[in-house]
Amino acid sequence: MRKPYQVITVYHPTLWKCWKIGRDLTTLTRRLGLIPLTASDSRYEKAPWSDSRLHAHVRRRTLRTDDAAQWHQDGDYGHVPMNHGIVLWSNTTPTEFRVGTVIYQPKPFEVVLVNNLSCYHRRPPNAPRQRYIFRQRVEV
Repeated sequence: MRKPYQVITVYHPTLWKCWKIGRDLTTLTRRLGLIPLTASDSRYEKAPWSDSRLHAHVRRRTLRTDDAAQWHQDGDYGHVPMNHGIVLWSNTTPTEFRVGTVIYQPKPFEVVLVNNLSCYHRRPPNAPRQRYIFRQRVEV
């Protein structure tokens, strides 16, 4: 079975700062012609780095809540439309994807693009408290 995501590059930060990771990866998505989702989501404001215009954020710690720990598709709760792409990156234990009963997980440092409606995703159960993660929602 084919992976539900496409690896678009491998990214190793030159500076471990949320703003730098966010700037580098949103510059990359812009160069690739990806268009940020136009819907807004106020939850981005709570991340160490976020840009609501680009629909992107970077976190450096795993949330303590169960938020994102269960299998879901973004938009389940009405924050954004369901039909969009997601660009994800993490330095360790990247997001898991599930199609049927098969689970896929990119390698650390891979930047991936996935169609939100093609699979379910979640924060891995073994995700450490300290890790960097980037997410940007884009038009499909």
